[in-house]
Amino acid sequence: MPKKVSLLCIFLVLCTTIQGQYRSQATLLRKAYKKNSTSLLYQFFDNWSNDVSSNENEAKNKWVAEAHKVFAAFYQPLKLEKIGCRSEDKDLYEDMPYFILQGTLDAIYVADAIPHGPVEYEAYFTNRINQMYLEDSIRNKNLGYLRKVMERGDSDPDFDFEWEGDSWTKIPTTKVGSKITFRPPVHFPNRKIVYLTEKYKRLLNGFLGDKHVGFAKKSIMQVAYSKGESREKMDFVNTAARIFYGHWGGYWQYETYPRASFIVIDSQMQRAVVFFRFVYEGGEVILEKQNGEWTIVSGKLTWIE
Repeated sequence: MPKKVSLLCIFLVLCTTIQGQYRSQATLLRKAYKKNSTSLLYQFFDNWSNDVSSNENEAKNKWVAEAHKVFAAFYQPLKLEKIGCRSEDKDLYEDMPYFILQGTLDAIYVADAIPHGPVEYEAYFTNRINQMYLEDSIRNKNLGYLRKVMERGDSDPDFDFEWEGDSWTKIPTTKVGSKITFRPPVHFPNRKIVYLTEKYKRLLNGFLGDKHVGFAKKSIMQVAYSKGESREKMDFVNTAARIFYGHWGGYWQYETYPRASFIVIDSQMQRAVVFFRFVYEGGEVILEKQNGEWTIVSGKLTWIE
């Protein structure tokens, strides 16, 4: 048999096997719900855990490889206060035997530096202003603005990154990866990890359906929420892994939060910032290497839907 034909046959067999696995998983999930069987639901998640594993060893460059390590240190669903979440959220996942991890990362950026705290912040931006502006009047004007920022007395001044363009008030970055298949290795005692792939997302979407009350249907502040059989199926899945119905309606939020949106790493790989979502909110976490290991040094929520 010609080599090309042989490889095609192997590919078709693999595709058929994978499709069969997902059909079998969909059948198992429906059966678990119909019988209200926790053991069958756990079997569905165990199969899922065996189907999809970490892809850390497949990283395409050193930045993607390092981002896996950053995420593993950042991901704290059992210690949510470390990333700035409220005390009432700290036990959100305490009783969950399975964690659903994201399967993709929006982007990775590299920055020349990531200042942390007012001393580093002032030194970094003073140097940046001096480098960017040769004319005394313009340089002094911007240095004056920087001093006003520092005089506000913030213990840790806010800063942002410059995704495009060039401004001294923002830290320049270079994108080194986007829409990355991203399954970092994380481990928790007495918990199993599953990774959200497009196929499993479609499987869950098909199982749960989309019966819901739309955003602001009953009051201006009311978020969308599932109802009827969709709600009952969500409650069933929540006995294994907590999921949420989408704030605006028409979608499900499957990941066990926090979910990293994108990661910025400094050029020396000594500090990083993770921008994340937490259910209907989001924020940022700064990490740095201490004794060769990534460690969270600060975290805060910065936005809400």
